Amino acid sequence: MTAELGTTSAQAGGFRKSLGLPDVIAQSLSVIAPAMSGAFLTYLASTKAGGATPLAYLLGTLAMLCVGATVAHFARSLSSAGSMYTYLTRGANRWIGFLGGWCYAAAFLILGGAVLCGFGFFASTLVTLVSGAEVSWAWFSLVGMVIIALMSLFNVQASTRSQLAILLLSMAALLVVSVVVIVLGSPAVSVLDHKTAVDSAGASIDFGAFWPSAAGVPWTGVLFGLSFAMLSFTGAEASAVLSEETREPRKVIPRAVIGSIVLAGLFYLVITYATAIGFGVRQAAVDWPTSVAGLAAVAPNHVFAGIVLACAALASLFCALGVHMAVSRVLFAMGRERVLPPWLGHLHPRWNTPWRAIGLDIVVWVVLAAGSLLLTSHATQVATAGGVDNATTGGVYVFTLLAGIGAPLVMFVYLLLGIAGTLQGRRTGQVGFQVVAVLAGLVGALAVFGGLYYSFVPSSPGASIPTAVAVVPWVCLLVVVVGLVIATWIRRTRPAAWADMGTVFDEV
Repeated sequence: MTAELGTTSAQAGGFRKSLGLPDVIAQSLSVIAPAMSGAFLTYLASTKAGGATPLAYLLGTLAMLCVGATVAHFARSLSSAGSMYTYLTRGANRWIGFLGGWCYAAAFLILGGAVLCGFGFFASTLVTLVSGAEVSWAWFSLVGMVIIALMSLFNVQASTRSQLAILLLSMAALLVVSVVVIVLGSPAVSVLDHKTAVDSAGASIDFGAFWPSAAGVPWTGVLFGLSFAMLSFTGAEASAVLSEETREPRKVIPRAVIGSIVLAGLFYLVITYATAIGFGVRQAAVDWPTSVAGLAAVAPNHVFAGIVLACAALASLFCALGVHMAVSRVLFAMGRERVLPPWLGHLHPRWNTPWRAIGLDIVVWVVLAAGSLLLTSHATQVATAGGVDNATTGGVYVFTLLAGIGAPLVMFVYLLLGIAGTLQGRRTGQVGFQVVAVLAGLVGALAVFGGLYYSFVPSSPGASIPTAVAVVPWVCLLVVVVGLVIATWIRRTRPAAWADMGTVFDEV
């Protein structure tokens, strides 16, 4: 890419190039957070996919490889902290670029708050398991927020290296627990009520986990699970936000994106299969959706359950850090190009980090969590948390609500990415680029449909649609409409800023 086509990030006052492949992989895996997603997001997928959740994750892995390949193609020619925003603007047009960047930033702001509340839930549950004392999830989330703010503000490299070490340890520990659960096989009776007989008791191999009818769930349930399965991979593309801080980004970013998807996909297959076996594949349709703890609930004893919770808590904390780093850089890039308030587009003169965007992200997290709790009744929160009323209830509710809103928004951005990639591939004559981009757009559309389906259709005849599920499409629509209104305003009142969209990136 030549300077005639865009302003380099160095010319625009950019970051220091201090990161290598390990740091960038750490960024991808930290946002994916396999340990956290494997222990928690799988629960959200299981609410409709049940024992066929492993199938949803298998399909999700294949779908995300298409998305990842599209991102990799863009990353080989464009290096920008704006990542998705820049790719969509350059590949499609300014309207799609702004809308995609807006939705992507909004989704990551929402998901970051969700994951931080998930950290509070896991930490609180772990303390109760170990000591018997109940400590509110909110205190742990507050401490986690302070840690994230300090790590992201002062030293990006230190934070990414810490992420990588803890991620690998937590994933290894959960794999050990999963192997133990699989070897022990399905229980004779339900692990929750200890009375209901479980089919195929003692079985370690059950292919029903990869076929809906055998698992007792419909295909629409698997499509719903697909949305959350793809959400579990969200972050594979997050390494692209570090492009301007990475040495040789054209080589490093594509490797990090594809490699993290493959690694996380294999991990998820083991974790979800072990959890399905631990409940019993058919019984999982009933038990898994009512057990937020997932793998921890089917662990053979408290020691193994504690390991799962500790790993999930650490992974949640670093996932929130990774999401925070990603969204702060997208906000910085859009502020630098003056399509968002220009004060966001400044780096700290000493620490060289987007400190204003970091501060805004923290404030939004607090507002989202507080607003979610204040605007809903305690009874609704308890119902959403599976009937559990204890020190973790609020955290489970906020996580479920915000993750449910963030998932379709991210899938919508993947749909737009597919459109932008198809157009870019056609312009450059790259057939392979066009193929993976079309597939990325299709799976993005399918995931949006799956993620919103049960907001309109009850899970069973006569059943009510939970408030946390029913509001999702309308909140997502509001985000999109607001984005379009702001884009229209910028185009009419600030034509120079509109014309400069997507023009700041590194030469590669």
